[in-house]
Amino acid sequence: MCCTLALLSAGAALATERAERIAAAPAQARPAAATPEAKPPTNTPIAAAINVSLATLGNLSGPLRLAGTAASGSISVPLSARETLREAALHLVLSNSVSLLTDRSQLAVRVNDRTIAQLQLSSRQPETTADIRIPTELLRAGYNALTFAVAQHSTENCEDPDAPELWTEIDTTASTLRMQAELRPLAPKLADLGDLIDPRQASPRSIAIVTATKPQSDLQLATGGLLAQGVALRLRYLAGAPRVFEAKPGMGGGVVPGLALAPLAGSDLLLVGTRDALRGYLDAQTTAHIDGAFLGVYPRPDDPRRFMLIASGRNDEEVNRAARAFAHPGLPLPQRSELTIESLDEAALPPWSAGRVVSGTQPHTLRELGFRSRTLRRSERADIDVVLPADIYAPEDAQVVLDFNFTEGAKMREDSVLNLFLNGRFEQVIALDQPRGAVMRHYRVAIPLRSFRSGPNTLSLRPDLVPLITDRCALRQTDNLALTVFDDSTLTLPPASHFTTLPDLKRFADSGFPYTARADGSELAVQIASRDDSSIAAAWALVGKLAQRQMTPLTAAQITFGEPLPGRNTVLVGAAGALPAAQLANAPWTPGRSVRIAAAAPATTEMPLNERAGNWLSRHWGGFVNASAQTAAPADVTLHGTTPLSQQLLVMQYRGKPGAALTVLTAASAAELLQGVTRLVEPSYWNNLDGDIALLTFDQPSLWTAQIGSTYETGTLGAWDWLGFTLSRHPWLGYAALVLLLAVFAASTALLLQRHHRNRHRDAAQ
Repeated sequence: MCCTLALLSAGAALATERAERIAAAPAQARPAAATPEAKPPTNTPIAAAINVSLATLGNLSGPLRLAGTAASGSISVPLSARETLREAALHLVLSNSVSLLTDRSQLAVRVNDRTIAQLQLSSRQPETTADIRIPTELLRAGYNALTFAVAQHSTENCEDPDAPELWTEIDTTASTLRMQAELRPLAPKLADLGDLIDPRQASPRSIAIVTATKPQSDLQLATGGLLAQGVALRLRYLAGAPRVFEAKPGMGGGVVPGLALAPLAGSDLLLVGTRDALRGYLDAQTTAHIDGAFLGVYPRPDDPRRFMLIASGRNDEEVNRAARAFAHPGLPLPQRSELTIESLDEAALPPWSAGRVVSGTQPHTLRELGFRSRTLRRSERADIDVVLPADIYAPEDAQVVLDFNFTEGAKMREDSVLNLFLNGRFEQVIALDQPRGAVMRHYRVAIPLRSFRSGPNTLSLRPDLVPLITDRCALRQTDNLALTVFDDSTLTLPPASHFTTLPDLKRFADSGFPYTARADGSELAVQIASRDDSSIAAAWALVGKLAQRQMTPLTAAQITFGEPLPGRNTVLVGAAGALPAAQLANAPWTPGRSVRIAAAAPATTEMPLNERAGNWLSRHWGGFVNASAQTAAPADVTLHGTTPLSQQLLVMQYRGKPGAALTVLTAASAAELLQGVTRLVEPSYWNNLDGDIALLTFDQPSLWTAQIGSTYETGTLGAWDWLGFTLSRHPWLGYAALVLLLAVFAASTALLLQRHHRNRHRDAAQ
């Protein structure tokens, strides 16, 4: 959990005094005879060379465009602390305007503000390709700034700095960065786990969870799931699907003299089990140190460039406590290789409070959303991530209030503005029309809540700053064009309810909803249909992905071979033949039953439009889907239950028997299930989940999704909100109610007029 954690009883001293007692003989001080000669295995490459495009590094979908007389753009280049960089080279492909003056236009390439190359931008040769060697000493562990800065001119005198012919474009797809790095030998400490499991690592990454015995109980399954979550949370934005093995006796070395290491070659190891279960694999000295919940990290005896983490204890409860400590990346661990955890205090988070989710009606500062005070100039922008609850619901007129604190520069033209974009769409504007400049406090603007998406949103601040003097041949002052937005600005949501419709695999992919409504996973149960290693590994990989999406471990999630606990939403993982028939009662598709999908659009962002039809499904699903181009409309297909899945992963979400949500992930076999889940948790597939059914075909780059089952509502609403929701879903009810009211009003009016007429004529007759 992203919350206050404490190692109780010993407090801060646990990282020192307790570690002093249990680590009297550190791993690095062991006799040399206990560790075999440290030689990298012959089947593991010494250095890894990667060739990655700038589009991938910068998460760009098009060229990097640099416009104006002076402009720059940067891309982050990651480098892991585990690696030694041997070589780095940039292959750069760019094009520039044919109107540029060759003698006065150039492109500078900088690494961490050091210029490493200069290229002339020529009007006679507007297409340029260059190979640039990057000095390895300029790249440091962490994220490095690769900057492209241009100086562009089209005339000698009276130049318009914003002339449209002043541009250069870097082809981010064809431009690549080649890096050759190798893993360095390790002397790991527990405090270094963030560097040991590092998303910036360029060398091949493989992590294996090795269990002393095959997991049997829910507690043992939960322990392995916590280790998988700890890996996924440290990888942050990368897919982390560790392999799962059962420990085998053999000739090892170092702290594991009895463990067979050859089948685990090339992997970092997470060895888990009770002290008694690990006794045959560990050396006597390490075994003697396990007198409580124990974490220890060491270099692999057969490959010192990789690490081995041991999570152990005297019983399953202590092993689970050690795994829970590992699952919290923010927990400060000591600069030691071993630690005994006497107790762990995990402060409970309220619902919808993990992963910077904005909820409630109290103001949230932009600092809480990850934004820091920033000065913006021309052509710059600042993005703020706003994550809303996946089931937020409010009336149509509800407004999100932004209360800005900012300063604006002086002597700007009165048409200077700060534009507010939400998810790439213009929503609001702030006029910057103070000629003497200003310090603005509590400048409020409102954006309709309906403009936001449930889950992640991006609020962009894009200033358009215009100089006061813009004559063609006049000196233009642009240094004053600045705007500083302070991070004590706030965002406030309107009163809202937690209410939505399910099933929805998109909400599941975006935030894990409805399984992560409670941040500790106390509403989540993962049911594994069979006890093989592949099914267990698939379940652990999925739990790790859910924890990664909310950036907090699901420490209270139930992982079981049996029945889920009452009141929990369930994820069922297993091969098709092992799925319990009772769990498939309400599924949109079950083996043996045919379901027709009428006008369902099997679309993903990667799928061409002309393939979103039944004939595409017929070509790629084979016997699983029967679609007739002659008799069926596009995307009018039938799912048949007579043909088993083959090289495919099927994902379905629907309402389970007790009324809770049920998500099923299945394949033809356990091995294909693990292969499919390993691919599904990759961002390119996971982010495209949608509808209530999805099919991942292993030999296709796209994911097919559709909505074919019935929907249901979940959550609670007040009377007026329920009425508004019902009318928004069924507007004809509102029209019918209006007609009924008008009819009642007309009938009442007619009745009153008749009564008045009778009374008046009666009085006249008398």
